Amino acid sequence: MKTTESLFLCLNTESGVPGRIQILPAGKEIRGVDGRHWKNENPAALCAKMNSSGLVTVKNGCVIDENHSTDLSAPKGGTSPAFGWFRNFTVEADGSIWADVEWNARGQKAVAEKEYKYISPVFTRDKDGNITEILRAALTNNPNLDNPALNSSQDTAEEKNMEKELCAALGLPETATMADGLEAINRLKTELNGAKNKVVDLASYAPRADLAAAQQRAERAEKELAEMNAASLKAKAIAAVEQAAKDGKIAPASKAEYLELCASEDGLAKFEKIMAVTPSITGGAQVSDKAPENKDSVELNAAEKEWASSMGYTEEHWKEIKEAGK
Repeated sequence: MKTTESLFLCLNTESGVPGRIQILPAGKEIRGVDGRHWKNENPAALCAKMNSSGLVTVKNGCVIDENHSTDLSAPKGGTSPAFGWFRNFTVEADGSIWADVEWNARGQKAVAEKEYKYISPVFTRDKDGNITEILRAALTNNPNLDNPALNSSQDTAEEKNMEKELCAALGLPETATMADGLEAINRLKTELNGAKNKVVDLASYAPRADLAAAQQRAERAEKELAEMNAASLKAKAIAAVEQAAKDGKIAPASKAEYLELCASEDGLAKFEKIMAVTPSITGGAQVSDKAPENKDSVELNAAEKEWASSMGYTEEHWKEIKEAGK
């Protein structure tokens, strides 16, 4: 059983009315813009068959009508005027099939004035989808799904450049068909959808042992840096407290407590700020950390009282701290 089918291709009208038109695009499998597909595994044999068929030898060519009127209008008693005829089928280097066309006055006017842009060949196929015979063609402006025509030969320079860029972006040769492009896009979409739900395994990019060693090195470096910062802070605190005691701004007996207060960056900053405005009570002489004779405790000097107050300690509480630290 043979079935009649059709698809859409662009007319080559860049330089006027064409003398040759593309009948079938290149490819052993031809896909229409609506998703249907057919086989043309031996275009040379199909051309030879057509050139010896009665359509060409007896009728001098296959008719070109408009909007498939021969198939849609004529069977219902409507008109189906001819716009031209095509014959002398040839195969181009890319495998596409072309034919010489003879336009009548109606056809020349329709094409020259760009009343129609597309050629839609009508052909038969067998049950396996093999194209068996080309019957006729139609001028039309209504490609199904409003997609660009297959293997357009009248693209503008801008459209051709865009096609080259799209092919390059999709990793396809410049000779790729629309079907090839759609297939590549769908393949990319499938890969992207799969990547969204994929858990990345770092071991696939680097050996697990190397990743573990790198992580250990990072943790060790982080620990060493923290220890260095702590040591540096401690050294700064000791220096600041020792200098304050040397200047007579704090009692030597209270250095341990001041060092505890300077254990953080914030505490050290506050201590240095207070010491900067605290006068030397002893005039630069060392303050004894021992209790005077016949006394049980060391009295606070003015600087210590001010320090205790700034840190929120009562004088009695600070005395207790000093006594405990003797």
